[in-house]
Amino acid sequence: MATLDTLNLNLKDLSFINDIKSMAVVGTSKKRNFFFLRNHAENFKGKLYAVNPVIKEIPGFDKNFIYPSLKDIPGEVDFVFIAVPPSKILEVMDDCVEKGVKLATVFTAEFSDSGKEEGVELEKELLRRAKNKVRMLGPNGLGLYYPKSGIAWRSHFPAKSGNISFIAQSGGICNLVIYGADVLGMNLSKVFSFGNGTDIDLVDIFYFMINDPETNIILCYLEGIKSERGEALRKVFKFNNRNNKKPIIIVRGGQTKTGSIAAKTHTASISGENHIWRAIFKQYNIIEVNSIEQLLATAYLIEYYGLFELNNLAVLSSSGGYGVILTDLIEKAGMNVPPFSPNIQKQITSNFFTLGTSPKNPLDVSAQVFSSKSVYKILDLALADEKIDGLIVDMPSFYFNNDHSYRISFDPSYEDHMIEALTLGHKHHKPLISIIKRIHCPEDRDRLFKKSKERKVPVFEDPIEFISLLPKISQYTRKKKLIEKL
Repeated sequence: MATLDTLNLNLKDLSFINDIKSMAVVGTSKKRNFFFLRNHAENFKGKLYAVNPVIKEIPGFDKNFIYPSLKDIPGEVDFVFIAVPPSKILEVMDDCVEKGVKLATVFTAEFSDSGKEEGVELEKELLRRAKNKVRMLGPNGLGLYYPKSGIAWRSHFPAKSGNISFIAQSGGICNLVIYGADVLGMNLSKVFSFGNGTDIDLVDIFYFMINDPETNIILCYLEGIKSERGEALRKVFKFNNRNNKKPIIIVRGGQTKTGSIAAKTHTASISGENHIWRAIFKQYNIIEVNSIEQLLATAYLIEYYGLFELNNLAVLSSSGGYGVILTDLIEKAGMNVPPFSPNIQKQITSNFFTLGTSPKNPLDVSAQVFSSKSVYKILDLALADEKIDGLIVDMPSFYFNNDHSYRISFDPSYEDHMIEALTLGHKHHKPLISIIKRIHCPEDRDRLFKKSKERKVPVFEDPIEFISLLPKISQYTRKKKLIEKL
């Protein structure tokens, strides 16, 4: 495997993370209702210890695994989660060094993030006490979520692991991404909330994820980077382009003057100039999006369909007007809604039999939407056209309501046939993206969303959520192919 000169770039070795077998929560307290201990105990697969100098019993936790200090634990401790006041943090770090801890999450805040000189100095001393022996996430961060090992700082985090990883300084945004990915049917490999980045920072985590065999897609919320780490970040991005070639998708905070001030207050980060970041993202083929929702949606599309290039799209709608709106949105985004090839057009036309419909692209099936077999055939033909790269389908949720008055006729197999039709993108190896609007019958929409998720069909409520992302993924894919030829 290709590597960088990690010593020259001051990159930390984090490969041990995939082999964490024991951990301790230091500072678990009755005042917080043992919050972080309970959450980690939910799924952790190794030995879990509680550390508190005065507490002898914790409800629901084996008292044989409660110790007054790290040094009193008889076995090895690979990872610690530290939630003690700033006045106690140096003592705990000394214990971590003596115990041989490999990784520590420092949840405690009020260091450089406070903007106060005493906080800055305490952070420097904390790093000095770690002696480059204990790798540290934070302070002012939530650390590591690793479902494969069961490491999770909050309850009800998904226990199933996948191949998507996420980096952020902000723990709150990490929570949004973890829960949000789960709703979309995506399983995460790892999430890092690195807070102030005193020891382990953005560059270290990027390099780890690029080389991590358990990560295929890298997501990031970026507030900034220390100026002296800029060149190392460039080299890590370049390394990814030339070697492992994993998609990196970033949403950046602090782009405005007020946002930049907020970012510095949040994690003591310097956001930098917008034009510099844009140039870096362009040079190293990084997908930039504008929100956490877009970040998740981009990963959602890649996870379900892989990398793709879309130039020409077909549209199918039960409303001619909505088909026109979709066509406008697609073409404004720089893609096309072209006529079908003559042979395909002829076959599609032969499958239209209802008045008030249009067999041309965009396809307006109108009331023929109630004939699931004909919709299946029309979608199959449209995707078979060599001119068409993908297809967007608009399906109002009320057509799937069990109240028969919504339909011209009732077919008990209608819903299953339509879900099957939406999977045709996988048959043709072309993205088929469905819109099931939030308008009316929300319970039916939720049911359809769950069924579609099981079949790996992406569903959105609004075309604005994804249409602008399609050219970003396409541009990334085209540039990736060019880089691979070099």
